[in-house]
Amino acid sequence: EYARSAADQDNPLPHELRSEDLLKNTMDYLLIHVVDSLPGSEDDLATWYDFLWSRTRAIRKEITQLMLTDATAIALFERCARLHILCAYKLCRLGFDRFDQNMNTENLAKCLQSLRHLYEDLELQGKTFDTEAEFRGYDVMLHLHDSNIMRQ
Repeated sequence: EYARSAADQDNPLPHELRSEDLLKNTMDYLLIHVVDSLPGSEDDLATWYDFLWSRTRAIRKEITQLMLTDATAIALFERCARLHILCAYKLCRLGFDRFDQNMNTENLAKCLQSLRHLYEDLELQGKTFDTEAEFRGYDVMLHLHDSNIMRQ
């Protein structure tokens, strides 16, 4: 189970973190075996989301702890963002006690912010990504209420 970070927690030792390849394999497993088995009942949907959320949050945290800034990091953040978008659609009918839409949106926003920074950093190295426009579009739609979004 993923534990929320706290100021008094020590940073993990390098051997406690998964490698970049293992993070990718974990995400592949989640998409193939967990996302594709979307349950039908509301109780099972809530449990399914909680499981996915904790695993993808751990992946995002480890990307940051490993200081990954490459195409794999971008692909992982993009997949996390798409999962949050899928969950917003599939779980919107659940009550707040089972699915917190605001928390899901906040996590989507964090993914998109990380992607924005990664795209900018890698562009300085001459690397561009075909998927950038898609995720910039999601970022704009998520922040339509913010008049400064087009300056980013």
